[in-house]
Amino acid sequence: MASLEPDPLALDPAWPSPVPLVSLDQALRQTVLRRGISREDLLKGLGRSLHHRIQLPLLWLLPPHWRLAPAQVPARLRSLADLLEAQLLSPALLHALVDELPGLMPGQGRGPSALERWSAETLGWGGATLPLPGTIAALAAAPPPDSPEAPPTDRPIPPGGGVRFRNTGLPFLQSEPCRRRNALLAQVFNRLAANLLSARSWSLEGSGSSRELLKALQGLGWRVRARLRSSVASFGMGASLPLPAGGWAQVPLALPLRTGLLEPAERPAADLQEQRMLLPHSCLELELAPPGQPESASLLLQYYQGTEGLCGWEGLNDLQRPWQNDRCNGTVRYFDAPFDAEELLELLDLCDVVALLHNVSAAELGLPVGGYGSLGFCIDSTALLQQAMRGRCSLFPILLSGIWRERLRRSGKRLRQQVGAGRWSEGHQRALERHDRALETLPLDLSILGKDAAAEAARRIRSSAPASSPFRLSCAD
Repeated sequence: MASLEPDPLALDPAWPSPVPLVSLDQALRQTVLRRGISREDLLKGLGRSLHHRIQLPLLWLLPPHWRLAPAQVPARLRSLADLLEAQLLSPALLHALVDELPGLMPGQGRGPSALERWSAETLGWGGATLPLPGTIAALAAAPPPDSPEAPPTDRPIPPGGGVRFRNTGLPFLQSEPCRRRNALLAQVFNRLAANLLSARSWSLEGSGSSRELLKALQGLGWRVRARLRSSVASFGMGASLPLPAGGWAQVPLALPLRTGLLEPAERPAADLQEQRMLLPHSCLELELAPPGQPESASLLLQYYQGTEGLCGWEGLNDLQRPWQNDRCNGTVRYFDAPFDAEELLELLDLCDVVALLHNVSAAELGLPVGGYGSLGFCIDSTALLQQAMRGRCSLFPILLSGIWRERLRRSGKRLRQQVGAGRWSEGHQRALERHDRALETLPLDLSILGKDAAAEAARRIRSSAPASSPFRLSCAD
């Protein structure tokens, strides 16, 4: 594990970035200098911005010596700011904050339940409501030639030449038509999985399940690749700083996390400190390439328990952040072997079952943000897939606690009895058995006790980290 740095988000200036990078600490210092204000004035402005949901993750992401004091944030967040002001997050503290997480998640409010979002036959996109495609040909249609566009600019936050909390000037990974196709196919897979529960089945050209659709696509010559991935989490937030000569420097964001383990014993015991890591974002990535189309036109999906308000598939529609989500430069870490052949079909059955149990539980219990946190984070849902399919876990920290595992097990038993065997294929029944075994064997990182458990956790910390990163607080096997 990397040694502790005075700034846990310090950057390596030698890291080969295609865009200018500046650390968050330096961006905040530059903002103070350029605007001619005090650090306290800047923090007051940041505190006021927490009334806007897109800014709320700053309570986690700001460096320790820039942390907002409780008096600087809105009243509803003061107890949370008090907890975070003096310390980094730990797995135990992150778990304890689950009830506060809905207030930190951007774009959440009253709306459809997790089950309603998951089983919808329409997709909200750009202010419009789009019906799901009726044919595979509609999904396979080549998008028009179009270069990925940069997001629209807006008023800097805060104004005056300082840091702006969005990645101004960066393009998306794919063009708008490609992103729209990704989102539509993701909801197609979600709706097909919802046939496990729906009395009115929905199908796409005769395919009534995720497994059947994938087999149909492969039969038409589509190339499919499914991999588990991990990268540095920033909860969708970005930041950038205008350069004096024009253009923008990008500000990588991440969340340092205490691990509950000491550094490797390579120094005198008195010098050993607690290991830290950067909280990962993880998911199952599914790449589907229609026949006869270039790789740039591939459809990209991700499966995870997300802040979008459900567990299931989403389009992999990210901005192109080369320090965080480049699929070729090592900032995205692919762990374990890809899924292929029959194992891939079994994996899709498992995704159906896990999403069903999570979304039904979230809807029945009225859990905010679709159960995000209570039913685990993206790390937990990804680890659950790996544990169920491969009998091992490569991610840290795992925070899905005992009572929620028990709720999920009981929900699975009840649902299978209620729905009956007619709607549960043999693959889905096997998936439920795998799911229950995985819940029993998946590690829990709230408190790591014993030499063997510590060694295993240390291995998972390393395998969760990117293979390449500008953050000094990063490591990999």
